[in-house]
Amino acid sequence: MSRIPHADALAAVIERTARAFALVDADERASWVFARCWMLASRYEEHGWAPADIDAAIADFETLPGTLPGRAKLAAMMATALLRSGSLVGSERMGRAISLADVADADPAPLRDWPVTSATLRAADLLAAGQEGRPGFNPRTASADVERYALIVGDTEPHTKMIEMARLGLRHLIGQAEANIGEAQEVTQGARAFDDKLDPGSPLRDRSTLLTLLAEVHELGLRGDVLAAVDKLDEIRRVVDRLPLGDPLRLSSEQALASIEPLLDMLRPNRAPSGGDRNDSRTTPRTGNLTPPPDAALRRLEEFAREPDLPGSERALRLANLGTAELGMDTPQSVDSAVQHLHEALAAAADHDPRLAFYLLSAGAARIRRREMTGRADDLVRGIELLEQARALTEPTAQTLWTTIAMPLAHAYRLAGRTESCRLTALSGLRGHTWNVLLQANPDEMQAAARHAADDALDTARWCLTDHDIDRAVTALDAGRGLILYAATETRDIEARLVAKGDPALLQEWRQWTRGRRTPAEEPPSELRRKVVGALAGISMDPYGSLTTSPGEGTTRLLDPPDVHEVRAALVALGADALIYLVPGDERNGAAVVIPADAPPTWMQLPKLNDSGAAALDAFMREAAQGMTARSAQDREAATRDAGIKAPGVLSGISEWAWEAAIGPLLETHLAPPAGRPMRLVLIPVRELARVPWHAARRHVDGKRRYAMEQAVFSYAASARMFCGSAWRTAVPLTDRGLIVGDPDPGGRARDLPAARIEALAIRDHFYRDARYLGRGLDGQPSPEGPGTREEVLRWFADPDGGSVVHLACHGVVEERTSAGDSAYLVLDGGETLAAETLIRELGADPGREIALAVLAACSSGRCGRGYDEAFSLSTTLLAGRVRSVVGATWSVPDTATSVLMFLFHHFLRERGMPAADALREAQLCVIGHRELPDVMPKRLRDDLRLGDGSDIVSWAAFVHFGR
Repeated sequence: MSRIPHADALAAVIERTARAFALVDADERASWVFARCWMLASRYEEHGWAPADIDAAIADFETLPGTLPGRAKLAAMMATALLRSGSLVGSERMGRAISLADVADADPAPLRDWPVTSATLRAADLLAAGQEGRPGFNPRTASADVERYALIVGDTEPHTKMIEMARLGLRHLIGQAEANIGEAQEVTQGARAFDDKLDPGSPLRDRSTLLTLLAEVHELGLRGDVLAAVDKLDEIRRVVDRLPLGDPLRLSSEQALASIEPLLDMLRPNRAPSGGDRNDSRTTPRTGNLTPPPDAALRRLEEFAREPDLPGSERALRLANLGTAELGMDTPQSVDSAVQHLHEALAAAADHDPRLAFYLLSAGAARIRRREMTGRADDLVRGIELLEQARALTEPTAQTLWTTIAMPLAHAYRLAGRTESCRLTALSGLRGHTWNVLLQANPDEMQAAARHAADDALDTARWCLTDHDIDRAVTALDAGRGLILYAATETRDIEARLVAKGDPALLQEWRQWTRGRRTPAEEPPSELRRKVVGALAGISMDPYGSLTTSPGEGTTRLLDPPDVHEVRAALVALGADALIYLVPGDERNGAAVVIPADAPPTWMQLPKLNDSGAAALDAFMREAAQGMTARSAQDREAATRDAGIKAPGVLSGISEWAWEAAIGPLLETHLAPPAGRPMRLVLIPVRELARVPWHAARRHVDGKRRYAMEQAVFSYAASARMFCGSAWRTAVPLTDRGLIVGDPDPGGRARDLPAARIEALAIRDHFYRDARYLGRGLDGQPSPEGPGTREEVLRWFADPDGGSVVHLACHGVVEERTSAGDSAYLVLDGGETLAAETLIRELGADPGREIALAVLAACSSGRCGRGYDEAFSLSTTLLAGRVRSVVGATWSVPDTATSVLMFLFHHFLRERGMPAADALREAQLCVIGHRELPDVMPKRLRDDLRLGDGSDIVSWAAFVHFGR
């Protein structure tokens, strides 16, 4: 007699049980239904997870009387089977599983393992609620609930892995809502680690891998690396293809990929939005730069959006993708169609759809753009309504979208003649940029978060100037500058600030973290940083961490730059006459915004201060990049010869343009010169104007060159924030003690700098006899005090008894940086590097270290590799690290001429007792022949100057002063 396979035997018993229903009375049927329900659930779990079995079991269960003995335990067993299937999250059966759990939870004597299973199941349901966008879902309260469930689960496997997946998934949803790069990076790292812990055959493996890839895409998108994010889609497709056919997660993922693929094909790098001027483009949501899609792509989007029987949320997403593509085409016909489709998306979306704010933004932007094209008044009214709704919806989370909405809404207000609302809305958006940057943990994340801040600030400032609102123009100009430096320094001394704040719970949490961190430089978790920044900014949060006020309503000055009154007080404290923002134009006029120390701020239009005037500097900077990084005159001459351009000639033209476009009008017509002394000016050049040596601006008088520095002492500032910070710090006296570094062996990374050794030794011997000398001697051998390693230099910066001055005569390198890595660094012994990113961290670790002066006699040490307005250079990071005055170079400089200038600078500083800015000016005037050389100058350096040409701007104009 052959045996019947076990599954078939169970099927036969199930069938016989069903037939028994007809043989028993209705009041006796419950026990038979119970039996069949149990057998169906058992076959589901033991023989292939067939959905029909569990669905039939659930249908049987729902007919059982609520008082039937054993019903609660049967519910627990069925819910456990659903959880073990590995396909519950994202499935329509999740709701049924929770209903079963509700029954099982009511059991006064539950199965031994049920509390762990119930907690795991409810954690999974919270993740599903977030992914589905259920009404009332809040990822932060859900995360708090998951942590409560985690305590119940403990270390029970495999439940702990399911709890961890729910935890990561909810953090991913929080990161999506709030667009915090640090949080996104932590989720990505956590997802990778979780994925690595799973067995290859785990039912969670593909889901975990998919979560990891989605987290990576989200992080890349926040960093602005759209192409890298798009490249991840192929990996996502491969994972989706591995999911079982019919799996809900596979179906939803396939639909999502198909709906967005045509839109992603339109993303291209380095393309400006088509049509309109700068302000027009501000009405378009920042989803990437779109290239017009081919008709076939639009047809695919249209067909996909019109498929029958779609859920409302899915149809809304597809219609929004179609409308966004059409808006990116920017023709009257495409914008008109975009308006229609985006409004259809709004109609299809539920009130709780997590993407609703983006739909409102897109629809509002499309309306405003159509108003610009056609003049339709109703579009302006309706567009403003939609944008206001979008901003109100995002306000409680203060996500990046809240900040993004500010500029199109401000632009819309301006079109409507509501200029005051325009300015206030734009300024609140700038506060949002500062908030977003302060939340980040390192310069790479800060740069990504700040990538739109400078442009928004410049547009806002221009609106304010047009309306003659100079005070707010000053606020706007500074709000978009130096945010990396500000964020890296403003969140120091947290413990003392929390003590002053009077928040004992947060103070205790911070102290607990600091006691447990592995190194002093370790950054706090993103959530803790968010709480601290919120507390210091005066932004209230609920117990779960959700904001109850937006960054626009912060009660402290953390999110705002100093006002005009504070800037004037700082000018008085430092003995300066005025702080001046130089604002570039494009096709329009540029401007100078002037804050005098003793009068209200003013501004003047500068018609020639535009893009075309500074174009010649691009050629010079390209030439410098080709061969001037070695501080060598020979290298400079070779680079000039190879480029076919004579660098001094290029810079001479720039200097004459600088006088004509800005400095001349300011000195000759706008500023009243003080009696008996040169004017003292602090410059903040905006955007590409930061490249120009304004102190070397010149004109010809009676056939002779006359430079701006003859009439004024120039200092430069990264921002008014940093300028005021320098003013409020106490002065540090110069002493004979310090650190001098001369041409450490670059280990083959660059050429030797023999003149740098002469310079460094002469400066030590003449002015700082008790200073430590690192690097190489005149004979090329390492100094007995040390060869100048990275560790030696950092050790000096950390030594409170090391002295008050540091002079670094070595190679400097700047790399344009938009991704992770060092953007500016010094090359030290053995080719080791000391980067600005390291300095900002290391100097911040010891708030008690006081340094009077840092001189960076190195190429490009005053130039930023992270964007002009960030002003994140070796010089400014030292200044942010509480060094009182810094001198650095804004381009590559020749070795011999630099050595002459540096000796002269220290002479005027130490022997004549001049402030650093004045000493640099005097040294530069010496080089151009307007001052007598000091008798103490070593003969070799004196001879080097005679061999040079003082009119060669390259040899002296690169050096600028920052700070006190």
